[in-house]
Amino acid sequence: MTDEKGPTMADERDRMDDTGEDVRAGAATGARRGSSTVARVAIGVIATCVIAFCVWAMSCYVRGEDPLSFLSGDAFQTTAATTVADASTDATPASTARDVTAADVTDALTSLSFDGADVSVSADQVCVVVGEDGIWVEQVSADDDAIMVDSSARRAWALASWVHDSCPDVSSVTWVVEDASATVRMATVTPTGSPLTSGAPEELLSAMTSYRISGDAYAGLGTSTSVAQRSGDAPTLPDGSEVPVEDGVTSSGEVLDATVTLSGSRVISSSASSGSSASGSLSSDQGPSSQGSSNQGSSDEGSSGSQRQVTVSVTVDGSAAGAGSSSARVSLSSGSTVYDALLAAGANVNASSTPYGIYVSAIGGLAEKEHGGMSGWVYAVNGSEPGVSCSSYVLSEGDSVVWSYVNVED
Repeated sequence: MTDEKGPTMADERDRMDDTGEDVRAGAATGARRGSSTVARVAIGVIATCVIAFCVWAMSCYVRGEDPLSFLSGDAFQTTAATTVADASTDATPASTARDVTAADVTDALTSLSFDGADVSVSADQVCVVVGEDGIWVEQVSADDDAIMVDSSARRAWALASWVHDSCPDVSSVTWVVEDASATVRMATVTPTGSPLTSGAPEELLSAMTSYRISGDAYAGLGTSTSVAQRSGDAPTLPDGSEVPVEDGVTSSGEVLDATVTLSGSRVISSSASSGSSASGSLSSDQGPSSQGSSNQGSSDEGSSGSQRQVTVSVTVDGSAAGAGSSSARVSLSSGSTVYDALLAAGANVNASSTPYGIYVSAIGGLAEKEHGGMSGWVYAVNGSEPGVSCSSYVLSEGDSVVWSYVNVED
């Protein structure tokens, strides 16, 4: 009989060890699989976060925001907000010629002082043109020559001082003095960088960029004067042509009248002034063919031509922008332009010089783009809109000029 025995304790221990090994191996395999799954999930989450951040950052840049602003402690502050905040702390930003209107300059002229003395000039005796980097003042003066030279030099420097303080980007002031017949007596160009605040006429003139005194006015100073008749390059008008200054003594002499205004003056406002030695950027053949007779008439020489007058009507209509409308009839020298007529009507005008002529940006305080990006002033003559600058169109007797504010948006 066979002696059969059950498993011994040693056999049982071996079996348990084998089973433990299998369990531990399975656990290790499961742990490795679990770790791999967690890693894949973690990588997927990180990748998703990175993609989401990139999309968010791109949207921030598109909106002009800084997605990394939180790193400086200014979370959610945009670059645009920073710009506005910085701008709000600057109460006196630098001005440019475009920031200064002709009305601003005219107001300054009525309260000018130099070296403690009043050198102001009445608004009805000046015409102001504001260009890209310069200011032109046209004044009618009936003072005798010595007083005219002295007061004009001091006024030019006083205005240069005002410009230096009010609009430092404007580099020069051109001051043109005329007699009652619109003949230039004196023209000066004054720098605005370091304006003088005192000095004798010869000192003030010698410090200017340039100046010219007409032959008639210079003769009136007498032989004892220490002032030179000219210095530097010839002063220029807004269109780039030279200010027409007669160097020699003329047979007609100066025409001085204490009651004159600028109604017939057009030296600065138009490059078509008689006696000009340079044609400038505006030529007489730019206007419509209907202007042929008036252009021809303005070029006639002799005293009879200079005395001819044309009477025209001028209407300024800002009703589209709620500014109302006004009209006037003015008499001008033959050869005057639409721009001359606007000034002669007493309108408060802000204008600038362009390669195509004078451009009017504001009338009576109503400026372009105030009522929409395309809003502004246009002019018509006898119901038609010419395709030339207002300083190029020469008027004829009986013409009707209408300035209208157009393209008004609600």
